[in-house]
Amino acid sequence: MRNKLLVAGTLALAMTCTTVFSSITPAVVKAASVSTVQTQTAENSDDYVYCYAGLTWAEYWKAEGVWAAGDTTSSDTADSHGEKDKGAFDAVTRATANHGLHRGSYQCTAIIEGEKGTYNISHWTDANTAILTNGEKITFTRGAIKTSDGTEDTMKDYKVYGLKYVPVAVKSSDFEAFKAKYSVVENNGTLIGGYGEKNLQAYNNVTASVDKDTNGLKTAEKQSDGSFTFTQRSNGSSSGIKDKTLKTADLNNMGATVKDASGSYGEFLRVDFTKNYGDLGANMQAVKWTYYGNDSTRSKALATYGTKFAADNWMHKSMGIQLGLTNSIRCQLPKGYDGTGYWSLTIYALGYADSTYNFEATDANIVKPDTNAGDTTELNKLVSSVEELKKSDYTEKSWNSFETELNEAKDILAKETPTQAEINEAVEHLTAAKNALDKYEYGTANLSYADFYYGELNDVKEDTTLDLTSDKAASYRESGMYDAVSSATTNKYKSFFSSTYSEDNANGQGGSIIGMKDVNIAVPTSLYENAKKAISENKECSNKLLEIIGSMKLSDNAPSEYKILNGDGTLTAMKSEVTEDTSDTLTIKTQSSYGQYEVDPVTSENSPLSNLSAKDSLLGIIVEDEDGKKYGMEHLENIWIGGKFSFAVTDGFKEKHGNTIDYNRHEALQGKTIKKVTYLVKNGADIVINTNLKCKTLAGSDSIKATANDNFKDGATVSVDTTAVPSGSNYTLSSVSMGKTVLTEGTDYTYANNTLTIKATDNTGVGSYSMVFTDDTYSDIVASFTLESGYKTGDISINKNNQVTLPAGVNFKKYVNNITSIKINGVEKTGKGGIKATDLFDADGNINFNAAIKGKDGSSTPVFADKSASYTIELTSTGYPSVSGTVQLNTSILEASIKKAEALDSSKYTAETWKALQTALTEAKEAKSANTQAIVDAANTKLTEALSGLKEKAVTPSKPATPSNPDTTTTKKPATKPALKKSNVKLSKPVLKVGKTTKNKAKVTWKKVKKATGYEIQYTTKGFGNKKDTKTIKVSKAKITSAQLKKLKKKTRYKVRIRAVYTKAGYQSATSKWSAIKTVKTK
Repeated sequence: MRNKLLVAGTLALAMTCTTVFSSITPAVVKAASVSTVQTQTAENSDDYVYCYAGLTWAEYWKAEGVWAAGDTTSSDTADSHGEKDKGAFDAVTRATANHGLHRGSYQCTAIIEGEKGTYNISHWTDANTAILTNGEKITFTRGAIKTSDGTEDTMKDYKVYGLKYVPVAVKSSDFEAFKAKYSVVENNGTLIGGYGEKNLQAYNNVTASVDKDTNGLKTAEKQSDGSFTFTQRSNGSSSGIKDKTLKTADLNNMGATVKDASGSYGEFLRVDFTKNYGDLGANMQAVKWTYYGNDSTRSKALATYGTKFAADNWMHKSMGIQLGLTNSIRCQLPKGYDGTGYWSLTIYALGYADSTYNFEATDANIVKPDTNAGDTTELNKLVSSVEELKKSDYTEKSWNSFETELNEAKDILAKETPTQAEINEAVEHLTAAKNALDKYEYGTANLSYADFYYGELNDVKEDTTLDLTSDKAASYRESGMYDAVSSATTNKYKSFFSSTYSEDNANGQGGSIIGMKDVNIAVPTSLYENAKKAISENKECSNKLLEIIGSMKLSDNAPSEYKILNGDGTLTAMKSEVTEDTSDTLTIKTQSSYGQYEVDPVTSENSPLSNLSAKDSLLGIIVEDEDGKKYGMEHLENIWIGGKFSFAVTDGFKEKHGNTIDYNRHEALQGKTIKKVTYLVKNGADIVINTNLKCKTLAGSDSIKATANDNFKDGATVSVDTTAVPSGSNYTLSSVSMGKTVLTEGTDYTYANNTLTIKATDNTGVGSYSMVFTDDTYSDIVASFTLESGYKTGDISINKNNQVTLPAGVNFKKYVNNITSIKINGVEKTGKGGIKATDLFDADGNINFNAAIKGKDGSSTPVFADKSASYTIELTSTGYPSVSGTVQLNTSILEASIKKAEALDSSKYTAETWKALQTALTEAKEAKSANTQAIVDAANTKLTEALSGLKEKAVTPSKPATPSNPDTTTTKKPATKPALKKSNVKLSKPVLKVGKTTKNKAKVTWKKVKKATGYEIQYTTKGFGNKKDTKTIKVSKAKITSAQLKKLKKKTRYKVRIRAVYTKAGYQSATSKWSAIKTVKTK
């Protein structure tokens, strides 16, 4: 009936329970031989199973009393339309590849045969995409096939075998055998019919509910050879669809027209229904025609005929249900009759009561043979007039329909002798498609996460039909799904991601990210005008259509990417370019402070992902699992900088800042494998990374426990209890860490028989440890423990010199790295917005009174606002006893020394000693604002030493004059030494380092100081003001940069300092300032 490829679905893909998918092959669907009409039905429902089954045309019609019932004979004779539809109830074959491909998938079982393979169709999601019964997807463009793995094929044939959803009753004892031979949808299984197209209404996710009262029910009967036959369909009162009553169709009020004879589809008689036909057309399965000849009472039928979809029956997206009869083996008029007279046709449809239309056919309705070619002038002119139209000017959906009609018109023109009926039909269809071309209105609008992601995660097709009542994205708005991201403590929600928009909480504390800002959208002009009219009429709307239209900022230019807004308020996925990133990889871990799973990119230089600015350009992230299910990620809660993202799959997970992570939208990811991650880039090509990330099933965090048996020592042991791990798991130890340092097996630890042994190395010590155990199926488990120091309260103190003193052998660096809490005057100073312990102390444990908390805005807040005041400090360091003490920067002694030095008279002292005093005085004044007590004390020591080293000038007594005596010889005094010249050499302060230390020796090194001729090194166990205890080493050669401190006491702390010296004959000597004091601890 139709010179178009009618691709039908086989059985629905999404079936539940024990649905069986059988490959449809000629061997499987071959009908039994013609036999008498069977009328038996299933009476005892307890003995039967009710379901839907796929039957061939011959199996369906065999018991219905129609002409040639059960006959599968084919015919090679072409009808008036050039199609071989003159057979009986064989499969319908088509080899053309024009439009209407999907309409057979509503109710029929179909296969596309390619050059390379066979494709069993379940249903179509759009005009170019079909889902196969095995779940795979193919694309189809005028006969060109491409599979999901990239294989390309070409269609050579297309066959419609029969109906896919026939209600059937099968004896319980025969049901397993029945399922082995037929494609079955059991009750509570899903029926899928494809997508809607203008007036044709799609049905998806319809649930099967067949019972003994289902209209059209056939009973399957098992034969002795194992085959099955089917009884005549029975009239029933139930729909066969869960929660749906049996629908009715009034064919008399559906624009019924007995068409004038044309034979445009190869028929000899045709009836169309053009009003309110959309739902009936989508559910129409078969049509029975009954011919009464001249009997106007329709009391005695002359013949009854069965039909086949595509050969006889058709439904058009805008021109109605089109039903015809073909002069064929299945339809032979009684001898002496020409088809004029009285007829009845009955439509059988899924979920409908049988609908009958009575009519009379006149001679004007009967097609006679016509071999004359029609006039193509008008069609040629029409085709030429539309050739200049541009695809980019129109909506994708309207252009696809137009292009299909244009291609069909060209096919008609390419025929040698097209009939006038064919030509007229092509003109009508192409004109209608041209008039239906629709353009876009472009603009931007803010979209909530729910509205943005609904189209990205679902197969949303363009549809301009205005629908103000339904909200398909309603479930996405539910709490924990794709609702707003709330934050109570941070301002990042407001400005961190420039692609989002937000709002403050009512109380002014924190706020929420609502969704994406200024998203490019395209609205078909017809829909835009209808929506604006609805707004002006103050119509109520249950979805976001009118809200989006009302807030839309229009643009004259088409953007590089956009979402298409539909009439029901949904939006399609972003129409955007996509680039596959093969140079970057992704890793996943289950131990993260941001989520139960964290995905981190490993990028290469200049790769697509490495060049992505998440803060400026990232609209969202979509992950897809091995089943093809997609999940969206939200900013701040899931998405972070650098392409990182994290998520939770169970309730109650709190990230490090205290915010609870929504889990509902990602709950199904647990145990799945992420196969693809797509980064949605604003105004740029989206980035796709194919991957293989296993979201391991979460195990209890305390399933493995570790218990330390010793304080820290070389050989300390830890017992590990793994009895609570999930059954069937095989956990192994993958790593051991102390803090952030990953330890090396064999060097730092050993593990055997559930016992961990820690060795004493540079990487180990007192503190917290973590053991990570991994399994192929379950998430990583971390078992933590602490190795204590064994010291008691009082062993660690804060001395009067404002210094933390530790027991001999304790490394201050390791101690300070273990500090977890610092309280000053009872106020916690660590954590977010606090100070690091390493900033509060120098390497020797001296408190830094200049310590400050640095703000992210560059501000600096002193920890000790008044350095002259006293402060109580409490320290908590993991593995060590807590310590507290009072500290105060004491400069009073230094200030007294400064005052004493300033009161002296320079004229009384030698220039050299006075100069040394002034140098020490300058340093002392600087030390008044020093950051540690040690520096203050050192400056005071140096000043005290300089004061002690002052030498007064020598006083020469005057002598009385001696009279001249000519007889006396005067002895000439030797000449006095000339005064030393000023050297004017300025030496920089050396940088001192402590090297290897033994029981009685210590090596110190320094960098060479420019112009220095030597060095002086001092070391003491007390203070440098104690001359008796201070030792001095003089190095007379500038090239020497190391020295050994000898005869030291074991297990003793020494203070060491160095200064550079310059000496030259005839010049005053010069020295640098003393270096920073270093501490040496002997063993």
